[in-house]
Amino acid sequence: MRSLKTVSFAIIAFIVANYGCTTKKIYVPKQMAVSTRTGFLNKETVDLAIFDGRTDKEKSVELINEIANQIIKTYPSASFNLIEESKFYSDAQLNRITIKIAIATYLSGFGRNITVGIGSVGGQFSYGVIPEGKWNGITAFAVNIYDYRKNAGTKFTKDIGKLVSKPNLWGYKTAKSALNESYQAAMQELLFFIDNSLMK
Repeated sequence: MRSLKTVSFAIIAFIVANYGCTTKKIYVPKQMAVSTRTGFLNKETVDLAIFDGRTDKEKSVELINEIANQIIKTYPSASFNLIEESKFYSDAQLNRITIKIAIATYLSGFGRNITVGIGSVGGQFSYGVIPEGKWNGITAFAVNIYDYRKNAGTKFTKDIGKLVSKPNLWGYKTAKSALNESYQAAMQELLFFIDNSLMK
């Protein structure tokens, strides 16, 4: 016969597993292992501006720095200027490339409660059906690339949104895994978008 203490512990564990995770979690993303584009954008000046448009700006500095470092590492032949977040909405400069990335979403939430943490940066995002009873990691960027080399005046625009859903097998470890996978998928699409927009 189970003791009262054992039964009480089992009840508490059940409550924590099923109801204690109705929250949002944000983690510092891991840098991805990607193929560097050596020689691409060789000696080109690139202004890189990143704006955090989320409603919850937890770990904002770390997230912005990680995105910037990933891009700079991926394109080692370019000359990057990091633009202050307060100047994000300033006009792009002539005779250079400007990449502007607005972070609309970066969080992991349990069930559909995740929608309360999605920011607004003017993009049109479609995440599909957000399932109940799972950890849902969402990463979304609104990206604008201005190719003003030789005063060409070309602009490329793309909204990137990635949703990864996982059953709640390991609690917050699952939340972290779902968020990291959504971030990496969004970053991969961002890097390919830069490639395709600026490749001659």
